[in-house]
Amino acid sequence: MDLTAMGSLIGSVGFPIGLALIIIYGVYRGFKALCDKFFKPILDEFLKLLSTITENNKVLVETNASFVGNINTKMEDIEQKVDRIMEKLG
Repeated sequence: MDLTAMGSLIGSVGFPIGLALIIIYGVYRGFKALCDKFFKPILDEFLKLLSTITENNKVLVETNASFVGNINTKMEDIEQKVDRIMEKLG
């Protein structure tokens, strides 16, 4: 915002309101520059890591499902063997 725009703003809305708007605009520009310089790279890296974690979790879910399937099969085999033993003893 240049000086003529600031002057016309103060002239149209009054000194206190114009000054407050100019300060708010300056704080906004400073915060935006800070976000673009520091927080955007951090956010981009965080989103990249989150994507990697999501992919790893998908692989882990598939692996766990496979393990559960194998365990269920083995449990069924053990139950059948126990039932056969009980029939022979019983």
